[in-house]
Parts: sequence; C-alpha cells; structure tokens
Amino acid sequence: MQWTKRDTKQYLPEKEYVDTVLIPIISFDPASDNKMTKEAFQRELNQVFATLIEKEFKGRIFLSPEYYYLTNQHESEIPRVNQWVEHFQKQPFEHVFLFTFDAKWKKYESDLNGHLLWIPGIADGDLQSTETQSFVKEQVKQVNELIQAYW
Repeated sequence: MQWTKRDTKQYLPEKEYVDTVLIPIISFDPASDNKMTKEAFQRELNQVFATLIEKEFKGRIFLSPEYYYLTNQHESEIPRVNQWVEHFQKQPFEHVFLFTFDAKWKKYESDLNGHLLWIPGIADGDLQSTETQSFVKEQVKQVNELIQAYW
C-alpha cells in the first residue's frame, strides 16, 4: 500500500494486518550542479526499490511518502526523522524501516528510532539498462529477506 488516496482508504479498515512501514530517505542539494544529476538518479532508483519492495509485500507493508533532506545534514535531521517514525508508530506500525542509499546514515543508525536499510547504490546510470535492472533485482531480493528476518 502506498500513500495514495485509494490505498489509504483500503489501509484504514485493514490496518491491523499492515504492521510495517517503509520510509524512503533521500538526500538532495539543489545548490550543487555537480550533485544534482547523481542525486536525481539516486531518487529515481530509491523509488524503484521502494515500489518493488512494497509490491512484494502488498498488504503487509505501507510505503510512506519520501523523506527528503539536504545533503550532509544528517545530524540535524535525526529529530525530524524520529518524529516521522513516532507518527507512523501511532497507526500503529510495529516495524519501521528507513530505506536509503546514503552510507552516511550508518554513523547515526543507533540514534534513529527505525531500522535503517542502507544499500550501496549505483552512483549514476540508466534505470532501463540491463546492468541496473539486474542490480535492483538482486538487491531487492536481499532487502526482502532482511525485512522478513525482522518479522
């Protein structure tokens, strides 16, 4: 289920069965020309991952709206990320996963109130390429196994 009108209408009466929320965490820096293309690609890749994970566990996972933050502002973002987690836990989601390609979040993992799912992403590329699709397929499989380990 995703953060859409149709899915949230379906979620509300069935929320006792949907115990997991996945929050995509995405960095961006509109001030840096050098980073914009890479970060736009990372956002698209994150969306593909999150959507595939949600589809795999439809009815058990709720895909939240994407959480955006300015690049390299991790420490100052922790309270806001945890505030998101707290609000989702009121639904009540038993398992909260924070999904990112940004390795810098690993440093702050213990400060986060959700489970951090960090995957080393592809820096740049083409979402339609065979290489990228193979990477996505294999990584999604591994993330799915990790999520199931928490259940």
